[in-house]
Amino acid sequence: MQKIFIFFIGILIFYKTGLSDDKIYFNFDYALFKAENEESILEVYYSVNQKSLKYLLNGNMFEAAAKIDISILDINSNKVLISNIYKTPSVTSDTSDEKLMQKLVGQLNYLLKDGSYKLKIMGSDFNDSTNQDVYEEEININNYTNKSLRVSDIELSTRIQKAKDDKSIFYKNTLEVVPNPSNLFGMNLYDLYYYFELYYLSKENISDEFYLSYSIINLNNEKVISFVKKIKRTSESKADFGKIKIDSLKRGSYTFSISLTDSVKNVNITREKKFFIFNNIDNILTTNRQDDFLKSEYATMDEKVMDKEFELSQYIMSDQDNKKFDNLKSLDDKRKFMYTFWKTRNANPNSPILDRKIEYFKRVNEANKTYKEAYNEGWKTDRGRIFIIYGKPDDIERFPFEADKKSYEIWKYNSVEGGGECVFIERQPSTGVYWLVHSTFRNELKNEQWEIELRQ
Repeated sequence: MQKIFIFFIGILIFYKTGLSDDKIYFNFDYALFKAENEESILEVYYSVNQKSLKYLLNGNMFEAAAKIDISILDINSNKVLISNIYKTPSVTSDTSDEKLMQKLVGQLNYLLKDGSYKLKIMGSDFNDSTNQDVYEEEININNYTNKSLRVSDIELSTRIQKAKDDKSIFYKNTLEVVPNPSNLFGMNLYDLYYYFELYYLSKENISDEFYLSYSIINLNNEKVISFVKKIKRTSESKADFGKIKIDSLKRGSYTFSISLTDSVKNVNITREKKFFIFNNIDNILTTNRQDDFLKSEYATMDEKVMDKEFELSQYIMSDQDNKKFDNLKSLDDKRKFMYTFWKTRNANPNSPILDRKIEYFKRVNEANKTYKEAYNEGWKTDRGRIFIIYGKPDDIERFPFEADKKSYEIWKYNSVEGGGECVFIERQPSTGVYWLVHSTFRNELKNEQWEIELRQ
């Protein structure tokens, strides 16, 4: 595969922060869109605060720069397809805190074929290479050769406006879409701008009129903002964008969700994007990572809520974690323990958003809705536990009750431990209670002769 094109620029976006850590912190994000052919454009976004860079005097000006080292590995062939280094300069005549209140924001675009990739970005201070931040993400790309109805990723933005320059790296469909790689809002950002694209809106795939539903969902899985738009099909592709006032939302983590629905064609496609809101100036100006706990929901969490969360987290708690928690005496110690537990599991350790926690508890909520059995909450059932730990299966084979055979299900996973399956049997007919009887995953029950139980 060849790298087809790369755009890069460092621009200054006014964003009122006061980062003053000695450690440099970058924010990275990405989104996938369709290219003009049947391939995908991977847009990689990054930002870094001016104040976290080291400035050196050169003549009458102070100069600093962010260094971006990016690589893309093809997982299947184990080949590095792309490896590039970029420099984003920042020049100022005054390095006082009041002047270094901007962010360097950049975007890199790559054209990629179908496949699985590992994206690795190292952001560092050009004047101090030891001061660096690393981001890694695995990306699976399914391209557009089958021409089925598709919805792109969602890009969250600090500003969307009519483009004045179609050569801008932020140019898309006559618009300039300035990314917000941190996905942080609040303070002077009380408008959440969003952008996504729809593809293959043919009459075979979608009705002449369909609906786009928009929701902002809190950690309790409640819709705090929602609205619906009726869309008329006028072409086979569409860019949808807009802004939502979020000044009424409290500090915390949220999910922005969009759904494309058409009851006539039986279409329901959903895309989601997480974001975080600061709504107190002290929170944004107190930026040492040790203070992140004080900005989180754990700082004031009720003890009953805390204990319930600990109970629900048992599936990924180690024996050592349980012992530590049991030995904690004060509520504040419990709060810090739970915060640290989730913080260390973040996909991006520098993000204040506890993304792994959000994903985990979304699965808990889904398990409670879908896998409730008799008097057991869904998360306590065998199917609920497997769903929470390993996620939604790629395929479920269901075999209903027959005269000589019990009902059973086989859940298949393509990417967990290289591929595997779990088998559940309804041991007592018509009870709806399914027991895990066999799994190919490590540390799960194994019984290669599980089919014998179907006739017992």
